[in-house]
Amino acid sequence: MKYFMTTIGIAALIVFFVSCQKDGAASTSIIGTWELKQAQNGMIPTVDYPQGNGNRLVFSASGYEKYTNGNLVKSGSYTLVNDASVEASVGLVIPPGQFTNRMVFDNDLVSPKTFIEVSNIKLTLLSGYFPLDGGSKVVYERIEDKH
Repeated sequence: MKYFMTTIGIAALIVFFVSCQKDGAASTSIIGTWELKQAQNGMIPTVDYPQGNGNRLVFSASGYEKYTNGNLVKSGSYTLVNDASVEASVGLVIPPGQFTNRMVFDNDLVSPKTFIEVSNIKLTLLSGYFPLDGGSKVVYERIEDKH
């Protein structure tokens, strides 16, 4: 009986660690469906959005779709680029190791940079220049893909 209980305990630990590793690997991927949770633009106070608001971003390996109130309003391609210029670009002090990637939509290298941070179920986008009241911070939450 002691052998049986030890085997069950070891098996449970293996399952636990394997499932944690899978969650950790998926937690930094941008691929999937994201729903708008918060937005803060310029001097406007942060706005919280309810679940099921219809404002979503859907990412595949190289494409995106943007939905507003459930309607597709834009789609195209994106690339992720390593970029350490977030502090100079947005005018904020950013903790080391955060927002080290930026997203380039539709090969547009002229528009202001959009920096991203993916953490577990949260996707945060920073763009614009905050000291001149032009900054934007938008937070999305990963949701089940319903397409």
